[in-house]
Amino acid sequence: MGEFLWFGTMLGASVGFVHFLQFLLTRAGRPGRNFLRHLWHGLWIWALWTLFGAYVLAFWLLGLVLMAISSFLPGKAGVQ
Repeated sequence: MGEFLWFGTMLGASVGFVHFLQFLLTRAGRPGRNFLRHLWHGLWIWALWTLFGAYVLAFWLLGLVLMAISSFLPGKAGVQ
């Protein structure tokens, strides 16, 4: 369980850093914008992704399992 939490945290930190950079790049160079405010928001984005990375990983894995199970159910379930 500890390894899962570490892996999820590292995955969250990686995804969060990419989201942080994307957030800053989309707001860079806009006139009349406060860069320090955007930097602060970007750091919060990174921190929250890092903090909740294990939960996001668990929900992704749960979604993959449920999607695989739904493909075996009769009817309109699953991706076609």
